[in-house]
Amino acid sequence: MNIKKFYLGTYTKRKSKGIYSVELDILNKKLQNLKLEVSVDNPTYIDYNNNEFYSITNNGIAFSKDNNIINTITLEKSTPCYVGYNKEENLIFSANYHTGEVKLFTNKDNELYLLDNVSYTKENIEKVHAHYANFTPDKNFVATCYLGTDEVVLFKIENNKLIKHSTYKSKDGSGSRHIEFHPTKNIAYLICELDATLEVLNYDKDKGEFSLIQKVSILENENQQKWASAIRILSNGKFLYTSNRGDDIITVFEIKENGEVEKIQTISTFGSVARDFNFDKSEQFLLVGHQESDNLTLFEINNNGKLNLLEKDFFAPEVVCVRN
Repeated sequence: MNIKKFYLGTYTKRKSKGIYSVELDILNKKLQNLKLEVSVDNPTYIDYNNNEFYSITNNGIAFSKDNNIINTITLEKSTPCYVGYNKEENLIFSANYHTGEVKLFTNKDNELYLLDNVSYTKENIEKVHAHYANFTPDKNFVATCYLGTDEVVLFKIENNKLIKHSTYKSKDGSGSRHIEFHPTKNIAYLICELDATLEVLNYDKDKGEFSLIQKVSILENENQQKWASAIRILSNGKFLYTSNRGDDIITVFEIKENGEVEKIQTISTFGSVARDFNFDKSEQFLLVGHQESDNLTLFEINNNGKLNLLEKDFFAPEVVCVRN
């Protein structure tokens, strides 16, 4: 099939109306047909399965089906920043930056139900800033990132409750944001927002523990603004990509046999506030969304992992999440 589709989560403060889709013409290597899929307020993070969308919305989570909002659960004191859906387990996770809460939901007959809510606190830290929550690849644990405490906490799910299992601590001031796992190695990659670094972690899946292997900057030089955002790994496990909003760059890393990384390219995203990016399903292309400049930037991925610019002026409003 020569047409691939991306889905875009957005803010709706200026021009956006909700969740959009955009097509990628593989043969002509260009974007086309921006379309509003679901009209919803501030779907700043989204996940989906076929025609079903789970999205952030004001003070909660919205469930949409066939382009219509079916159910909204508004249990938050403020709007969460992350939502993730696991089809096999029929579980939905949310993380709330403002309250520090991580919540576990399920979907029964198109209705969202809260199963558990974990309010994580840390002595002498006013805000723990939960930023991510989702399964580890083996489904044995739920990995959660706390930007305010520089931690990744692993929980087990027992009787639909989140039970704290272990804690990994980064260097003070790192700002743990999102975590990705290598497709074949027991290695995880943690992007840290506040010091704009990438941490390579050993994942002991039997003990349910992380340990540090390597910590590298995602910037070209330390004078650049540190404001890291997204991280993705190709399914072949050979290359890893990060974004930084400070100078709006994508940094490309080659993954070595031992799981450590080596920086091989830094390239501009040609926009303002590069909040998220993703590959198309064929992993031949990489698409970047921009929160402030309202443009999508399309790159082709070479065999050596490096990026070539294809397009940088395709309009899409207030994009902060890119799903393939």
